[in-house]
Amino acid sequence: MHRFIMTTMTLCVLILASALAWAAVEAPADLKLGPPEGMKASKTLVDFSHDKHGEAKVECATCHHTWNGTSEVKSCSYAGCHDQPGKKGETAFYVAFHAKKSEASCLGCHKILKKSGNKVVPVSCKACHPK
Repeated sequence: MHRFIMTTMTLCVLILASALAWAAVEAPADLKLGPPEGMKASKTLVDFSHDKHGEAKVECATCHHTWNGTSEVKSCSYAGCHDQPGKKGETAFYVAFHAKKSEASCLGCHKILKKSGNKVVPVSCKACHPK
């Protein structure tokens, strides 16, 4: 019985520690989203606010879908993620932001929110890529 209690308490401490580590991740300030090095942007860069997405209760792992919750969070254009040119394929940079039916992409998530009645989220090209 003593071993069971100690094992249970150890598991609780580990779960609490990992929950605190998850919560301790601090998102960077506002930034500009653009293509990976060596790829030319066809439109203006996008202003992105981690604060606004945090206020909307968007979890980090929604966008950073390969993040394990403890390692360093990498950008979408990181090598091996969405670092390929073009508009097709899972690793295409364009797809990370414009896949219309994926809640892991900006446009996909915004379209879902728009359908549910949210009038504030941008869904047009000009709303995200001002001239």
